[in-house]
Amino acid sequence: MDFLKNLVGAAQALKQTNQPVASVANYLRRAPATSGDGDVHMLIFALDYKRTSNALTCSMDGRNMEALARACGVTDCVAMYDEQCTKDAAFRAIQQVGARCGDDDYFIIYYSGHGTSVEDSDGDEEDGQDEAFCFVDPAGQISCDTLMTDDEFAECVAGATEEGVRIVILTDCCHSGTIADLEKDEWEQREVVSIAGCLDGQTSGDMGKGGIFTHALLLAIDQLQDAGTDDYSIGMLYNLTLDKDNKVFNSAQDITIQTSRAVKPDGMAWPLIPKTDYKAPLTQAAQQAGGGGTAEEAMQQAMVNPQLLQQLGIKPQLAQFINSSGLQSGEIDVKQFLKAGVECYMAGGCTKDACAIQ
Repeated sequence: MDFLKNLVGAAQALKQTNQPVASVANYLRRAPATSGDGDVHMLIFALDYKRTSNALTCSMDGRNMEALARACGVTDCVAMYDEQCTKDAAFRAIQQVGARCGDDDYFIIYYSGHGTSVEDSDGDEEDGQDEAFCFVDPAGQISCDTLMTDDEFAECVAGATEEGVRIVILTDCCHSGTIADLEKDEWEQREVVSIAGCLDGQTSGDMGKGGIFTHALLLAIDQLQDAGTDDYSIGMLYNLTLDKDNKVFNSAQDITIQTSRAVKPDGMAWPLIPKTDYKAPLTQAAQQAGGGGTAEEAMQQAMVNPQLLQQLGIKPQLAQFINSSGLQSGEIDVKQFLKAGVECYMAGGCTKDACAIQ
């Protein structure tokens, strides 16, 4: 596989948290939206756990991601919600969507819901814990039998896809930092990148309707389009997502990027490029409530407009997380984020040992 030759020099998988990574485009294969080659296949799992005592509001995350997929022209997008997300159904969906992916395609898996830790069964985890997705039974309940561990997930995804498929895993849940387990041998020659909304030991910020990581990601995509950028690396998107997480949400949660040994953050193009004028839900809220004022005034007006928030799928509780000065505070300087990734590497922030960058 010639397109991997410039990537397999990385001796180990990368894992970086809350720090910029290399982001200058350094890939041979561009995204389907810009190259015309390949397709994007997307699988969304979003669970609210309405029948349990620990309900969330993750279905809005899933719908927001569906809206992004439509804006990007994705025709193969399978979304599963609540009781549709049994462990067996999730396995089947991964196998079915994965089987439709060819060598130049992307397989994007998005999960928003509960995560948990269980005892490591094969000794491959330093902390003695496997991370797991909390799927449900047909009655909407969680049990040990409904959990899908990171080992099971890795085996299922790797087994369902050809080696040339580019895989992107996005998780907005607690205990999600290494839930894709990208250090496993199954991923060694595979191009796989995971971005997780918090570390394994943390609880993801469920904001009533939409997770912090998900909204930060959508704002990043929105503003990159505003900057006229339609061809950028996952490293670039990760760096800007961190920026939105910090400036807009003052978030206490961490955002972690992890890659397999065969790829670096700057070595894979981000696949979800809007073909239409895309606006993130928070941008829409600020614009519709703005009345010609500043971004700060628009956000304040939006937060006291229940009908508008309901229409856009944002609960008033979101206000406690938002630093409005970080929202729409001017056009982004794409070069600034490119430079941040380069400076991080040059300063030793992404060393060979720490980040598998050579």
